[in-house]
Amino acid sequence: MHLLKVNAGRSFRLPGANELASNGVHHGTFRHEQEDASLSSEHGWQLDASYELTYKGLHLTLSPFGSWYDNYIYLQPTGEWSVLPHAGQVYRYTGARAVFLGGETSVSIDLLRSLNYRFSGEYVYTCNRDEHTALSFSPPASMRNVVTWHQKRYEFYVEYQSIASQNRIARNEDRTPGANLLHLGGSLRLPIAGTEAELSLSARNILNTKYYNHLSFYRKVEIPEPGRNFQLFIKVPFKRILK
Repeated sequence: MHLLKVNAGRSFRLPGANELASNGVHHGTFRHEQEDASLSSEHGWQLDASYELTYKGLHLTLSPFGSWYDNYIYLQPTGEWSVLPHAGQVYRYTGARAVFLGGETSVSIDLLRSLNYRFSGEYVYTCNRDEHTALSFSPPASMRNVVTWHQKRYEFYVEYQSIASQNRIARNEDRTPGANLLHLGGSLRLPIAGTEAELSLSARNILNTKYYNHLSFYRKVEIPEPGRNFQLFIKVPFKRILK
C-alpha cells in the first residue's frame, strides 16, 4: 500500500508581547532576553509531504519539509554581556530572512516472526539568509536503531541512539558535541481481575554517557542530560475493573 500526502501553506504571525517589550532575565531559560519594538510581522511559505509504504512486514515513512520566511522572528545571541547579575550574554529578538529544510524517516521490518527492527532519523537544516549562518537553537541530526523481541505477553528491546554534534550554529552560540547512547527495556502484560495490566521497565543511558541537549535550557549553564537511570511504569485500565 502506498499513501502520499502533500501540503502547502502560507503563514502569518504578529510579534508577541515578549518579543516587543521584554528586557530582563528569563529565569526559566537562564538568559537575558531583550525586545525589539520595531519588529514587523512574521510571514512565510511552508511545503511538506508524507509518503508511506506498507508491504508485508515492511513499513516505511518519509516526511520531508521546507519553509521559506521573508521575515522570521527568533532569539539572536548578541555577544553583548548583560549588566544584570548572573544573566550572561543578551539574547535579542530580531527578524531575518530564513530557510528551514529537513525531514523525518522511519523503517520498520519484521526480521522474524517475533523479532522486529526499526530505524528512525531526523534532520533540520536552518539558514539565516541575511547573515549566511545557521539560526540559533537548531536541533542536531539524530537517529535511533531499535531491535524488539516480543511474544504474547512479553516484550524486550535494545535501542542504540546516535546524536550528531551541532557545529552549524549562530554567531555567539556554543557548539554541542554528539553522543551515542544505549537503552534497554521490556514489558510484561498480566491478567488482573478481568483486565490486563502492563508492567514496563526501562534502563536509559546504561553506559552512563555524559552528553548535552543542544536545545535544552540547561545547556547554557553546562548541565548535562541524565546519566544512567531506570523507569518503572505500571498501567492498569480501571474502567474495565469497575464494570
